[in-house]
Amino acid sequence: MLETLKKGLDAAFERIAGEFAAEGVTILMPTFSPPQGRLLSEFNRVGGKAAIAGGKNNTQAFRNVTQYGLDFDTTAYINMFPPGMSEKIVCAIPDKMLEDKKVAVFAFIPPPASWAKHIADRGLNTEIVASNEQNTRMFFENKGNLMHVLEDAGLKAYVIPTEVVSSLLSEQELRDVYNRVKNDKGKVVVQTCIEDYEPTRFIDSEEEFVDRIRKAKIPFKVSRFIEGNEANLSFVVGNTLPNENGRGVTKVNLPEGIDRGKPESLVAIQAHAAEAGINESNVFCINGRATLKVVGDSLLANQPGDSVGNNIGHVYDAPIAQQITEIGEKLGKKMALCGKVGLAGADLIIDGSGKIWINEINDRQQGPTDQMSADAEASGIPGLSRMAWFAHYADFSKEENLNLLSALRDNADAIHQKYLTSPGSFYIKVFATHDEKFDGECPALKDLPAGVYDLRKQEDGSWQWSKSDKTDVRKVDLDSGIISIKVSSGGLKTGDTFPSGAEMFRITGKAAGNDAPFVIEDGVSCLNPQWRSIIEQLYSDCFGPDYVAKNPQYEPSALEVSNDNTKIKAPPKNAVKAFKPV
Repeated sequence: MLETLKKGLDAAFERIAGEFAAEGVTILMPTFSPPQGRLLSEFNRVGGKAAIAGGKNNTQAFRNVTQYGLDFDTTAYINMFPPGMSEKIVCAIPDKMLEDKKVAVFAFIPPPASWAKHIADRGLNTEIVASNEQNTRMFFENKGNLMHVLEDAGLKAYVIPTEVVSSLLSEQELRDVYNRVKNDKGKVVVQTCIEDYEPTRFIDSEEEFVDRIRKAKIPFKVSRFIEGNEANLSFVVGNTLPNENGRGVTKVNLPEGIDRGKPESLVAIQAHAAEAGINESNVFCINGRATLKVVGDSLLANQPGDSVGNNIGHVYDAPIAQQITEIGEKLGKKMALCGKVGLAGADLIIDGSGKIWINEINDRQQGPTDQMSADAEASGIPGLSRMAWFAHYADFSKEENLNLLSALRDNADAIHQKYLTSPGSFYIKVFATHDEKFDGECPALKDLPAGVYDLRKQEDGSWQWSKSDKTDVRKVDLDSGIISIKVSSGGLKTGDTFPSGAEMFRITGKAAGNDAPFVIEDGVSCLNPQWRSIIEQLYSDCFGPDYVAKNPQYEPSALEVSNDNTKIKAPPKNAVKAFKPV
């Protein structure tokens, strides 16, 4: 049955491409990040027309997708929008693509004013025929609303002890909060409630906590630090109610006038969706799987809260898998009842006893979602990304599309169960890890184009990288001393510089167990120690042997706040062998 559904979804994807081509509709992705472009490439391959606005001039991420870059790399701005940034990205789209034309918007994260509005503001008489944009994330991703949403969804058992604080509290009140929330090692997690792009902070002293909050002018979510391994759960939600105003199913934005930072606004949001006809009888949630996530590794990230990669094929034991299923079903259904359509998920922490805690809600496509979808499709399972695409862009006035959507909904549990144990790959995010004070001073020393690379272990334990003529990778076997991986999209060119913390490209491949780049040690997800020399070699080859020392997490003031299960220490300064890609 799942293979039949997968084939039906593929056929629907091609129908959408043909219909859009006949109507002269271009799908535009007005920003760019490596994991967000695969579907555009496949859409073009089956006869559609899609383009990207963003990235850097003369750097095309996908061979068959036109990309309009800027004179600087925009990949640092996939989920943060300094004043004027979203307008700059949209203005990179040539007039001829918009003037008196029809477009559909495909966004990873909408800016506050929405990509559709910025396109309209160009004043070129552009017709937006469909979009995957919504602003529900302005409520669901507000960390101050998290506990209330989870409790309302019936997930109180998974709530991390949390309080919301601000500088308006007295010093004694702040000290009391710290002592109520801290774990047995005195550690708390501090995150901004509103999205102002401050990094997550791990604080383990009362004095530091009070000082941090008293200096700020915004509210913070303070949570107990849970020692454990981290996971990303992905799902797709929606309803079977055709959109009366165009393609896709019915989706709603937040009602006007509500307080997005007030948890009790959830009642008004759900009532607003109900007015549009969304209710228990037509909503659905299709769970993918939870993937093994690593955050803050001191080699791969320059902030302790940065996600650095995922093992998508990690298989959890049955008691953990049962919790994952419950969380996805209940949270996804609650979001669907609030009018959400498309991809969403949650960040989870699994403690040493196997209990899951929900760290945050992500009302958007998560980092591992699309690769998870590609892995599933390779195993004959409907991909989450294609299901979301279908829900946003299919013509549901046609009975065949409604029947397929209903069949996907009715087989949601079977799809999820297959996801839980199907083969999966991994990805490693390769960041510019230098401190901000080195911006512009760390040019790439070598070209590193996208493609497959062979890695060979040398007698001194280092790994030599070389470009391969292969187009696919084989499953990693570290003991063999020869492995293959892929640099996915992006890549480097000699002389390129990147802003501190920017994601430059991703390394993808296939691995399982102790051969995977991310593993669980002492109950914590971390970079596999056998992979550290592989990644160190890459950074040294590309930016020089002293580059990793420019990471602020290696500075003497840095504390043991990263989640790599190792002490932060200066990397070795010994010379390394360089690779010579062709």
